[in-house]
Amino acid sequence: MNRPSPRSLGVLVLLAVGLAVPLLAGNESGETVNSGRLLAFFAPEEPRDGLAPEQAAAIDRAIDAYHRRAGYASTHKVGEPVAFPFFPQAGILGRDLFLNNFTDLDPSPSLVRDWDCSAYTYDGHQGHDSLIRTFREQAIGVPVFAVLPGVVVATHDGEPDHNTEWDPANNANYAIVDHGGGLTTIYFHFKTGTVAVVPGQPVVPGTQLGQTGSSGVSDWPHLHLETRQDNRWLEPSAGPCRTGDSRWEAQPPVSRDPYVADAYLSRGPLFYSDFDAYLADQSPRAGSFTRGRQVVGVHVDVRNLPVLPAFNARLLDPRGNVVSATTGTLTNRTPLRLQVLYFNFNVDLNTLGTWRLIADVEGFSPIDAPFRVVASAAQLKNRKPNKVTATFTPASPRAGRAFTCAVNTSAVTEDPDYDVVAYRYEWRVAGRLVRSVTSAARTDMLAAGVAAPGQKVSCRVTPTDLKSAGPPANAVGRN
Repeated sequence: MNRPSPRSLGVLVLLAVGLAVPLLAGNESGETVNSGRLLAFFAPEEPRDGLAPEQAAAIDRAIDAYHRRAGYASTHKVGEPVAFPFFPQAGILGRDLFLNNFTDLDPSPSLVRDWDCSAYTYDGHQGHDSLIRTFREQAIGVPVFAVLPGVVVATHDGEPDHNTEWDPANNANYAIVDHGGGLTTIYFHFKTGTVAVVPGQPVVPGTQLGQTGSSGVSDWPHLHLETRQDNRWLEPSAGPCRTGDSRWEAQPPVSRDPYVADAYLSRGPLFYSDFDAYLADQSPRAGSFTRGRQVVGVHVDVRNLPVLPAFNARLLDPRGNVVSATTGTLTNRTPLRLQVLYFNFNVDLNTLGTWRLIADVEGFSPIDAPFRVVASAAQLKNRKPNKVTATFTPASPRAGRAFTCAVNTSAVTEDPDYDVVAYRYEWRVAGRLVRSVTSAARTDMLAAGVAAPGQKVSCRVTPTDLKSAGPPANAVGRN
């Protein structure tokens, strides 16, 4: 089961969420100058299996009982692998989803090894962990789908879903699906009250099973996907440390290159007292400021931070002049997967118009975040999200396949006020509304079989900051 948070990153000796905190100081001219350093919240802990023991035993019994009823013998031989056609969680891996842990293929108690001969796992882990960004996205909703056709074996719901401690006494919300031939997939940590299927229910690829949460032994909202053959876990991805065929039609990419997952500005200084405060994501976001001296906070979520990266962040006035800047080098001597950088600029916003925050961190694409300075608080009005586009993947799926509707937008400028954006997906088949869901994820799915061969399928996506809606985008295809 899962330990997705940064507490288990790298070789289990790294500290958790690191923060680059430029320290404000005055020089002889009175201008703000800055320096940077890297902080961390947590000391490492010994990894443990991520299922509460009683719940793990109950799940094993439920699967074994289902297999007996279905006539699967204990000596059942593994047949040809059944390929997973997609990753069963809404969102785009390497953008608003981060694939953080795989199964641990090293049987020794002190070493870890994933399918790619790296350490994207922890000792004894038995599945794939994919993280959403914060609890604000969990509150909006991030769906989880059945990856193959099958029958629901067992479900559980009603457990708390905001866990941030790796407590083995916590039970998870989950769904278990049997796909025939002894193949089972298990989906853990659902948001409470969102399990959408019942035992005995047939499902198809793309059937929504629940929503991403942090129930059970979990310290970050995420999906733990576990694959079992004859009730024994296996690694579905193939690579140099797991030879043979992959169980994916297109194996999910592992994002090891640096990228920015999110960024926003805030009126007033940013500071996270602990890990819970970071995941709660309750700092006020802003894209407009009143004229005058104040602190402009800058938050940047980064993935795959390289060793000792240099940084340069600066505020530019409407004429392009650098008004305040901070430069330096972060202090991490090992690569870090999940990091938060924040900068606090004490600056006189003395000119009306559009300013820009430009941030360069070594290894990352530059961040260019515009904001406006207005004359009075009455002008600090909410603005609707920016325009997005939508595409189908694939454009025309084969019979028995699900549609994926993907949103194309920026991780930084999807909303001019840097609000968390939700997406309203409206699916129509031959003009008839068949699915409508609001999600924080940049993809959604239409289950296989909802559209008959030759029928027109459309997906209308409307971005919203939950106060006002941006212009909708449309994707159109044919089954």
